[in-house]
Amino acid sequence: MTDLASLARRQYATLDPLGVRIRTHRLYSAQPDDVDAAVRAAVGLSAADDLLDVGCGTGAFLQTLAGEGHLGQLTGLDMSPAAVTTLAATPGLTAIEGDAQRLPFDDAAFDVVTARHMLYHVPDPLLAVREARRVLRPGGRFAAVVNVETTMPILMGLLATSAGTHGFARLRPHGEVGRGPRMASVHDGNLPALVEQIFGYAQTHRHDNALVFPAPAPMIDYAVSCLVGWGVADDDPRRDDVIATLSENAATLFADGGPVRDPKGYVIVTATA
Repeated sequence: MTDLASLARRQYATLDPLGVRIRTHRLYSAQPDDVDAAVRAAVGLSAADDLLDVGCGTGAFLQTLAGEGHLGQLTGLDMSPAAVTTLAATPGLTAIEGDAQRLPFDDAAFDVVTARHMLYHVPDPLLAVREARRVLRPGGRFAAVVNVETTMPILMGLLATSAGTHGFARLRPHGEVGRGPRMASVHDGNLPALVEQIFGYAQTHRHDNALVFPAPAPMIDYAVSCLVGWGVADDDPRRDDVIATLSENAATLFADGGPVRDPKGYVIVTATA
């Protein structure tokens, strides 16, 4: 059976779908919201901090810091070769392919460790947080970002219905029981306790917002970018049928002309070593 780690590797074999989602949030959020700036503020990042970004994705977070002249060491780790290749192209940044559950660094190597929207993809999130704690120096700061459990219910419902029509359902994280898709194993309801278990305490910063779609097209684009996470591989012969169903279902959401407002939110959970 497909496991969570191998699914994540397939999801991020290319960064194009991630780029679609990032662009959608930038263009269609009801309120302007810079997640990376919020993380920097929550963790109290200073220019001299040695920073490890676990699950660095497109690398934009570290690239922005490098462009601003950050003085400390900037290191990104990701299990996706595409992400590592992208980050490695930026001078002054260190890019490493690796596993968040087994960080390839010495103890007390960094002042700050961030884990932004990536713990969903880790088979053992508690182990990943423990590893982050291990590589922090005394007084070092940790910040993890996850979505609220009920984020984007309209989009998630659209995906569940459209993929389910053709026999697909999102992989349930190891240890979960029951039928049907589930968004994530880590969310606003359980991450604070998880971080507190490792660090002794946790502080939660919540950010609520919404995606406001003026027409079906950007909603469809976002949903299509998520299909691999629902088991619909790019080369699956049923993929075109899933997209056709998804497009039809999205169009019905705009029967009154729209726009469609889909609530979303995330939390930043911080702690100090």
